[in-house]
Amino acid sequence: MNAVSQALIANLLLVYFFYGLAFYTLGVALALASRQESEFHFVEAIRPLSAFGLLHATHEWIEMFQQFRLRSTGVAPAAAEEWLRLAVLAWSFAMLVYFAVLLLVGPAARRWPVVAVVVAVLVLWAGASAAAGRVYGFAAPETLAAADVLARYVLGIPGALLGCWALMVQQRTFRRFDMPQFGQDLVWSATALFLYGAVGQIFVRTSPIPPSGVLNSGLFLLWFGIPIQLFRGLTALVLTFSMLRALQAFGVENQRRLDAAMQTQLAAQERALTIERQSLQETERLNQELHARARELALLLDLSNLLAAPVGLSSRLEQALRQVVQNLGFADAGMVLLGAPTDVAPAVAAQTGFAMQNPLVPGGRYALAWELGRRALQSGRALCRHADDTVIEIDLDAVLVGKECWQHISPTVTIALPLAAQQDAIGAIVLARAKGVTQPLGLADVRLLSGIAQQMGLSIENARLYQDAQRRERVLGELLYQVVGAQEAERQRIARDLHDATGQSLSAIGLGLRGLENALAEHGLPHSAQLRAIQSFANDAMVELRRIIEDLRPPQLDELGLVPALRWYIRTFQARYPEIALRFDVQGEMARLLPEYETLLFRIVQEALTNIAKHADASNIEVGLDIAPEELVIYISDDGIGFDAEAVMGGRSPGWGLVGIRERTQLLGGELQIRSQPGRGTDITVRMPVRPSMAQPAPAGTHATEEGENGKRADSPAVGG
Repeated sequence: MNAVSQALIANLLLVYFFYGLAFYTLGVALALASRQESEFHFVEAIRPLSAFGLLHATHEWIEMFQQFRLRSTGVAPAAAEEWLRLAVLAWSFAMLVYFAVLLLVGPAARRWPVVAVVVAVLVLWAGASAAAGRVYGFAAPETLAAADVLARYVLGIPGALLGCWALMVQQRTFRRFDMPQFGQDLVWSATALFLYGAVGQIFVRTSPIPPSGVLNSGLFLLWFGIPIQLFRGLTALVLTFSMLRALQAFGVENQRRLDAAMQTQLAAQERALTIERQSLQETERLNQELHARARELALLLDLSNLLAAPVGLSSRLEQALRQVVQNLGFADAGMVLLGAPTDVAPAVAAQTGFAMQNPLVPGGRYALAWELGRRALQSGRALCRHADDTVIEIDLDAVLVGKECWQHISPTVTIALPLAAQQDAIGAIVLARAKGVTQPLGLADVRLLSGIAQQMGLSIENARLYQDAQRRERVLGELLYQVVGAQEAERQRIARDLHDATGQSLSAIGLGLRGLENALAEHGLPHSAQLRAIQSFANDAMVELRRIIEDLRPPQLDELGLVPALRWYIRTFQARYPEIALRFDVQGEMARLLPEYETLLFRIVQEALTNIAKHADASNIEVGLDIAPEELVIYISDDGIGFDAEAVMGGRSPGWGLVGIRERTQLLGGELQIRSQPGRGTDITVRMPVRPSMAQPAPAGTHATEEGENGKRADSPAVGG
């Protein structure tokens, strides 16, 4: 052994380190490259090759650590540690086999046959190693040496040779894609892998497995003067360097892909520029049309706001007409006529722009405009007058609205459109064109005028409906006030008469009976049973009289409001009919209403409960009051015998109680719903709209107690039940 060989043997740890570092670099580089997008199947196949590099580097560094520990401490590796190293070695060679087979079979092949090949060679190595273990013992140096040699013979050499073949096939693919320089790098990689397998894995440690007894690392050192580990490390460096150069093919592929995408993008941009140049005029036309539509929508919005303003109808129409004339360039004057189609002389509700405003002046613009508007109102059709005095009817339902006027040779000077509401003409809008205008009236102008006429007609109809609703509400309020006032005045008169006359008479009878009783007692005469019965009748009559007076006009209704009065009445009702369970719920917060409304609502509940007590034979009653900002709902339900609601309410004599409830609901402007069937109880629902005019300011001190509160109270039983 020469001095160079001795020096290399002495520094074998450095050889192991750089040997492992070369494979580690190969594994990391391949792992990073495998994450790229590529059309080559090679990018998928190098993933197991990356695992081979990382695992083989781990194996070499494990062996380096073992040699270092042996030299420094004299401690030889344990059998378990050796088997772990051998498992890493075998698995790394298995990944080399997987890489080679995967690259050879191509991307279309199934994966399970490839995995089956890898598993088969691993099982072959494991079986042979187990056989050696049974012969020599699993911890024997001979078994460990045999397992190491078998891993290289069974896995390493076939994997390297197959990998060399696969790389040679792949380099043809690179050449086919016009990448000959990277194909040359793969040739170098295949050569290094061939030498690594055919030479580096033939010369192994001495073991019972032939021909390792002859061809081993000692013979290699004797022949070449360098340790086999150095040869393997050099081939690993060549393999790593050439493979790193070959991986640059992915960068070239990406660059080509980017160049192709750039060319495609440039071509697409050129086509887009061509299309843009071709459509520039069309876009400009559409922009102008869009601008015109935006102006029209803005005009319609302004008209909507003007027509909805809280001013008189004439003022609204005049402002809207002035806005139309100012925004439509083809007109300098206009008027709005209101009336029925049968009117001989419809009234001018608004006008602007006319110097002469007398329709009796013949030939004037005002007279001609008024006449055209009158004809449009009477016929219910849009009309246009031309400079040659021709009047043409416009079909507003046509696709091209106004084409009749647009196609006429003489320019349009006046146009009139009917104002309609619910298919009936209620007026007309007339626009007169400015003097000197010769171009024909545009189709868009007529279409816009049609929309303006529809909006004006709707606004006029809404104004009339609003006035009618206000008038009906005033009449209803006056009627309600008179009816409720008359009823309550009569009730108060009856209550006073009962209190002043009948009440005093009953009191006098009671006092007379008490005096008679005292006189009999003074003379020692016995009291008769008849006298005591008469006294009892008088007392009962007095109690019943007080109840009748309270029912006629409960003071709680005037002093505390509807909700406390209902709670008082329900407690009184419960005391009067203890056999009936009654529940009272209030949802929401209620402000005080005018007395006539509270009285009617109270009477509805009172009448319903009286009916139930007299006729329903009910065991349970539920009374509810739902209060919302714009609606008040009262519902009364019972589990009594019920009745046929349709037959009773539709008959000649539905009953005074139901009649009273229905009439009071109508006075409130509300809705009554009665649902009932024989044997299934009865549900009564009263819905009343709440308007600001019904409210009265809440008196101070009405938010303190349950009896005096007219506010929120939910799901609370009144009494008993």
